[in-house]
Amino acid sequence: MAGSALLNARAILDAANLRPGMRVADFGAGRTGHLVLPAARLLQEDGTVFAIDIHPEVLSTLHGHRSLHSLTNLYPLRGDIERFGGIDGIPAGSLDRIFIVNTLWTLQRLASIVAEARRLLAHDGQIIVVDWEPNSRHAVAPLATFRVAPQAIDRAFGEGGCRQCGEFQPSRHHWGRIYAH
Repeated sequence: MAGSALLNARAILDAANLRPGMRVADFGAGRTGHLVLPAARLLQEDGTVFAIDIHPEVLSTLHGHRSLHSLTNLYPLRGDIERFGGIDGIPAGSLDRIFIVNTLWTLQRLASIVAEARRLLAHDGQIIVVDWEPNSRHAVAPLATFRVAPQAIDRAFGEGGCRQCGEFQPSRHHWGRIYAH
């Protein structure tokens, strides 16, 4: 799977404690399906995986992955994660897990992302956030000026009404946090 040498999707899914039958979404899924493909396999036919992205060409590629791998529980869905109410097609309060992986460093409106995630998250759900270590020197890491320190994310989620309930290190170049209502 693309990118697995740098960031192991299974480590992230294990930290999220996924179980068959859950409903999950990946905010900013990206075209490789790095997280959503193994999540759809793990959740089996009773579970649901929404691959959220704003770019139509990414969604087209994810539809191709869905067909190629016969993943009937994978639903590519266009949505703007930086706008409250920017994701249509998922009922409020219905997601067991929301993943935001290698995405925050590319975005501007963190408070809106937190609000949209909280809107869609079930009462006992969790938000799993993974992004680049501020001091990583990996060749494909974004410029340090774009990276977001985990403490800043903790503060933003706290201000948005979430509490940190776990942390993990999915790679030596990334930090991981788990938040709940």
